[in-house]
Amino acid sequence: MTERIPKVLRYAVRAVLLAVALLYFLIDLIFLSVVRPLRRRLMALKWVRGLRGWVGTLNRYAALLLLVVPWLILEPIKPLGFILFRHKHHLAATLLIIGGELIKLSLFEQLFDMTKPKLMSFLWFARCYNAWQAAIAYLRSLLVWRRMLELSRTVRTWVRRRWLAE
Repeated sequence: MTERIPKVLRYAVRAVLLAVALLYFLIDLIFLSVVRPLRRRLMALKWVRGLRGWVGTLNRYAALLLLVVPWLILEPIKPLGFILFRHKHHLAATLLIIGGELIKLSLFEQLFDMTKPKLMSFLWFARCYNAWQAAIAYLRSLLVWRRMLELSRTVRTWVRRRWLAE
């Protein structure tokens, strides 16, 4: 009986960590759906096209650094927001999480798109990226994913008709 306790605890800790990680990435995915239309508008700007040309001249290590440094600076914003929320600074926490996520995701997605060709020259990066793409493809093939997508489209249509049409 006592041998089972560590095994059960290990499974419980893994379940909690998985739930926290899923929540963490779910927040990113929600913000990503908001950021994509903003990103399209940003890409149309002339100076962004010039920036894309400059990034194209970087070597692969500089491209990796260009992607990692902003991510390392902006990623701790979400946990800081949760800490503020815990200390009952709800408005500041909400603004920090929303603003930080919008900036992080729009900047990170843009930089990733610009540096991806250079980064794919790293074998480890290409393998990780392909594994990530396979995992996303698998998740999208699941029935629960399709149902959630259908539900989100229904909610989006309802919101547009209810509040945006007025």
